[in-house]
Amino acid sequence: MRLMQGFLTTAAVAGVCAFVAASGGPAAQAPASSSPACANLAGLDLMDIRIGAAAAVAAADGVPAHCRVTGVIETEINFELLLPEAGDWNGRFLMGGGGGFVGSVQNQARNLFAYGGGPLARGYATVGTDTGHTGNGIDASWALDHPERQENFGHRAVHLTAQAAKSIIGRYYDQGPDYSYFVGCSRGGGQAMMASQRYPEDFDGIVSAAPAYDWTGIAAGFVQNQQAIYPDGDVDSPVLTPATLELLGTSILAACDADDGVEDGMMTDPRQCGFRTADLPRCEGDRPADGCVTSAQLAAIDRVYEGPTANGESIHLGFNYGGEHDQGGWDSWVVASPFRAAQGVPNAQYGFGTQLFKYFVFGDPDWDYTGYDFANWREEVAPTAAILDAVDPDLGAFRDHGGKIIYWTGWSDLALTPLGTIEYYDALAAGDPRASDYARLYMLPGVLHCAGGPGPDRVDWVEAIRAWVEDDQAPERLVASKLAADGSATMTRPVCPYPQVAVYDGTGDPDDESSFACAAP
Repeated sequence: MRLMQGFLTTAAVAGVCAFVAASGGPAAQAPASSSPACANLAGLDLMDIRIGAAAAVAAADGVPAHCRVTGVIETEINFELLLPEAGDWNGRFLMGGGGGFVGSVQNQARNLFAYGGGPLARGYATVGTDTGHTGNGIDASWALDHPERQENFGHRAVHLTAQAAKSIIGRYYDQGPDYSYFVGCSRGGGQAMMASQRYPEDFDGIVSAAPAYDWTGIAAGFVQNQQAIYPDGDVDSPVLTPATLELLGTSILAACDADDGVEDGMMTDPRQCGFRTADLPRCEGDRPADGCVTSAQLAAIDRVYEGPTANGESIHLGFNYGGEHDQGGWDSWVVASPFRAAQGVPNAQYGFGTQLFKYFVFGDPDWDYTGYDFANWREEVAPTAAILDAVDPDLGAFRDHGGKIIYWTGWSDLALTPLGTIEYYDALAAGDPRASDYARLYMLPGVLHCAGGPGPDRVDWVEAIRAWVEDDQAPERLVASKLAADGSATMTRPVCPYPQVAVYDGTGDPDDESSFACAAP
């Protein structure tokens, strides 16, 4: 029920229920019969907030009737708040994160985490924000010479949006939320971690998936990978080819897929795989050909696995095995894909890495990644790290507030190394013997970035965190599902709290979670 001091002053009853068809979704539906409570929100007198519209939206496509509120915090932090009708509200607030550099109002709670039912269908009031700027998710030009936008993106916008939403909720329902939650993946996962570290009282429960939490270390890895794959800056001629990725991925699975007792195209824990890149067949005369690798290709592959260095020291973890030849894995994130080319970059690592250095670190749109030697990397990224990185493993204030947090990552994530999420969780646990009382980590085999891949990727994380916060039901064992196009489950597996893994019983159906037990590795 906490409201941000100073946000809300008096409630004006003037205002007409405005309808603005913007940003798609339920907002594009015809308005329902005018709701006085919803209409009055358009006339709220708010400090540092301008309400753009308050529209009653009719039920459609499984989304119940609700009030849609749009507005601006300070000068350019846009948000969209969706409020169930008073009789449908469950007394809870759920904020969803955004992906990449955001740049549009996003609410991952409505789509990525809607497995088991979207927030409105469950009765949650829910909000999303653009974090204070406009642009596509892989473009950071908006940050050039604009420290306020950088700070808003780094941490302020989510905090201010959460507090503003709670204030409006309090007026709409005549009471604030009993519980507040946040769910997000990728950048949204990093926003989740930032909230737990900087603003420990904003949320009672948090789900941080595949988190982009160490932006400067992540970007360093991205740039060094691209220096090896596109050494001369020619984005039409990558050192690695689709044939290279196919050879790499199939070779790894041939060596290690059966190690966990099930041949299913994925590894329960890729760290246990004994394959070495030196085992790959070498091309005769070091000339590129299918079915082998050149020394330049092997060096590029090893760079991705080894992680970035500066002055001979590791500055971020590399990637584990997994996702090399899966669509949406190395192709999209590390090497080249038609989808990324349509966005003006060969792959996502190239885009995010170069954009961060150009517009956050150096403030130079002409900065060239090919010649950067990282000799002064730590000093040069320090100002950016201070506003973007959420690397503090001390969650004492969040713990003492009663907060609970779930981290999860797909083992085949090629956007943000799974090993980094593990490293953070290990540091958290090492610093607090009570960490498992309020923090749990889950690793999903065969799952790519946020979703996709051969592994089961759908878990009702919203209910898991709610039950932990409100019912004190710690998530000891969850169930992940792989869904067909019609929504039916084709495979289920248990999701075990790290460091436990799902162990096959050797006789049951490998596509049924009941054939597995959570056990120490």
